[in-house]
Amino acid sequence: MFPQQHFKLTPVAAMLAALSVAYPVTGYGVVAGRADFVIGEVEAVAPDGIRRPLAKGGVINAGDAIHTAGGARAQIRFIDGGFVSLQPGSQFRVDEFRYVNKADGNEKGFFSLLKGGLRAITGAIGRTNRSAYRVTAKAATIGIRGTGYNAEQEGDGLLVNVGEGAISLTNNAGTLVVTSGESAYVANADTPPEFTFEKPKTPPTGWLKPLDDTFISGDDRPQLISGPGYALAYAGCNNSDGCMSFNGGLSNVNATFTPTSQLIQYDDGVNSSGALGSANVSFSATDGTIGWGRWSGGTTVGTYPHPLDLTVAGSTFHYVVGLPPAVMPTTGTATYSLIGGTRPTASTFSGVELGYLNSGSLTANFGANTVDANLNISFPSAGSYTVSGTNLGLSGATFGNQYGGSVAISGGGCASGCAADINGFFAGTNASRAGVAYTFSDSSGAGDVAGVAAFTKN
Repeated sequence: MFPQQHFKLTPVAAMLAALSVAYPVTGYGVVAGRADFVIGEVEAVAPDGIRRPLAKGGVINAGDAIHTAGGARAQIRFIDGGFVSLQPGSQFRVDEFRYVNKADGNEKGFFSLLKGGLRAITGAIGRTNRSAYRVTAKAATIGIRGTGYNAEQEGDGLLVNVGEGAISLTNNAGTLVVTSGESAYVANADTPPEFTFEKPKTPPTGWLKPLDDTFISGDDRPQLISGPGYALAYAGCNNSDGCMSFNGGLSNVNATFTPTSQLIQYDDGVNSSGALGSANVSFSATDGTIGWGRWSGGTTVGTYPHPLDLTVAGSTFHYVVGLPPAVMPTTGTATYSLIGGTRPTASTFSGVELGYLNSGSLTANFGANTVDANLNISFPSAGSYTVSGTNLGLSGATFGNQYGGSVAISGGGCASGCAADINGFFAGTNASRAGVAYTFSDSSGAGDVAGVAAFTKN
């Protein structure tokens, strides 16, 4: 518990208290989340005007308004698995929050962006019931039809950009759906939302990192540094070649990253190379040891599986990358938990549907040189799939069914059998991380499916 301090309201606190009256909330005192990290002066103001300094690990309750001073930042992890990172000089309020262990139809996440900017990755709330999640700003209300977006208030206006999935912008003049890679601007509550090439001045996609307690931000955040020796796994669908799924596991890769750890070029010097070209990094994240992301919109350059025209319906490219251990373990077993991944894509000739990576686990038997990997993913149109790799062969730091073992898949239209592949690698000291790329083809369900996932050792 935080000590409560009674004081004379500062102008900022007085404004937030007044806003709490103007926008009433319910469920005061309900724990909504915690601060993953805090840089600079950040306050949480309760609905009754009582304020407290917010530090790493600090509790965020329903009804709290969070204020970041100039130069300050905060990242909030909500108990449903969602994240919000706040820009300097921002004010964000948790209007109403309900979530008890699982989505049961009663969950609710209502928020307000009062000032400044944020980046958000949504959690379980709103996944099955879109109306259960919303962020209210002066010009429009943000609803979700996906997971990752940026938003910035500019006076009465609102500027948004979508990384993965889609959002809706709704105000008195109508509704606009904004999808992956698109930006939109709303001048005020009575002006229709419209598309724009401008993007919010929020941190790049690598700054917000889900599911990792050790992640920090700003100039001190861990980064992936360009150079040789990386392991890489990729997955996707090249629709220009008839939507034939591909995946791959490479070692000794020379990788090039942006200053925010987004992969933009790779070359293993033997079989495969690629560069971002005119495409975009639509999503990326890293913890400094392993990184993952997705390219979209534009044409890549390089050798197989490149070039890819990612503007063609059904074409996708996912990657996971990291430095393998200098010395791999040779005895014992280890279990790994999911820390993140790209949203899986279901690719057909008509386009790409984004799904959800719901859960995952991985077990390594270093003595037997085998790996077991399990992933659960789902798509709105095709339902849930379970992809299980058993006794996947481990060769050096890389593994996959190309070295032995088998991959089974169930769900969707796979009752009569679907082809699937899993490959990956270990990264970090003593194999502390693992990356996995997967593909499968379900002609009776989702179509050609691809994605990547990252794991950390338990």
